[in-house]
Amino acid sequence: MHFQIRTRPDGKFVEGICHGAVTGVSMVEAITEMRLVDGYSDGLNALWDFREADLSTLTVEDMKLMLDYMEQTPKRRSVRIAILALKDADFLLLKLWRVVSRRRYGQTTKVFSSHEDACHWLEESHTPGD
Repeated sequence: MHFQIRTRPDGKFVEGICHGAVTGVSMVEAITEMRLVDGYSDGLNALWDFREADLSTLTVEDMKLMLDYMEQTPKRRSVRIAILALKDADFLLLKLWRVVSRRRYGQTTKVFSSHEDACHWLEESHTPGD
């Protein structure tokens, strides 16, 4: 998977754009990169964009690997995570991820098909000076 981080000039949230085949290992690497973004570990909201990603080979073992990694990192409970997808199968898989990760991690996650809607949801939770 190719992963690109896009920081927003307004500082309201950060975007992680995923391209290509997604695996548990590639997602752990992406999460590690996101944690290097200034403010992310302290509660900066994030948009994970999977519109150009291939989630077809993502397995239950991959999800377990990601959850285990997230359990080893500091919790980000007062944040919003928007996940963006276009394909029905991806949408369903990411909704499953939302349910599984919520129990283990506690952040508020929502799946979107519209970039504009995802951005609006993230922006409405941002308070200047957070």
